[in-house]
Amino acid sequence: MQAVEGTLLLVEDDLTLAAALEHRLRRSRFKVLHAASGRAAFSVFDAGEPDLVILDLMLPDVPGEEVLDWVRENSNIPVIIISAKSAESDRIGTLNNGADDYITKPLSLSELEARIRAVLRRSWISTENDDNGNGSAHRSRSELSYGGITLGLSTREVWLDGERLEVSPIEFKLLRVLTERGGSAVSVEQIIRSVWSYDGYDRHIVESNIHRLRHKIEEDPRHPRRLVTVRGFGYKLVDLDGRA
Repeated sequence: MQAVEGTLLLVEDDLTLAAALEHRLRRSRFKVLHAASGRAAFSVFDAGEPDLVILDLMLPDVPGEEVLDWVRENSNIPVIIISAKSAESDRIGTLNNGADDYITKPLSLSELEARIRAVLRRSWISTENDDNGNGSAHRSRSELSYGGITLGLSTREVWLDGERLEVSPIEFKLLRVLTERGGSAVSVEQIIRSVWSYDGYDRHIVESNIHRLRHKIEEDPRHPRRLVTVRGFGYKLVDLDGRA
């Protein structure tokens, strides 16, 4: 018997498309759970413990955006959006709200499978790093800390010098990438690949999220000292207590 590559939750109300996707993904050794509505997705998610969610935005009951919010409140697993909404504002808004990838319909089954494997690979590598204790920042199974910033990896909470911060899912991912590198510069391209799972994605989205983060972690966001720009390259966190 062949090993399963991972468990996927497909949230799609188009039954013809769902059947085609299930057939292709099962042939590729994925276990596929299907929900034809948002409310069904909540039940299947809790019972099936998927490794990744494939989510249509246009569902018959609960909007896909609300399903994404619910998943992000309850889990850190990756979410790939498949949607007929092709406007840039829809793509950027959904990615900013915590989606890991966005594919417009009509979609290529081969491309979807490749995107699933790429997102899962990044997710599993990140999980292995959390458990192995590698890297320059302090790691534990449940927390990641550097320079006064602490991330709760399972709860998706952030603390700055012991005080809890309210951050968006994308801001959490961005802080995680920077905290994992603990004082080392991270290129814009690496941030884009790690946070949005794209190569060459518009860097302005990075700048806008850096701007928002600075207003949450800097005393003076106009003159940042904790989250600094490395000119011509990217960004890095600075330990203001001088331990790095």
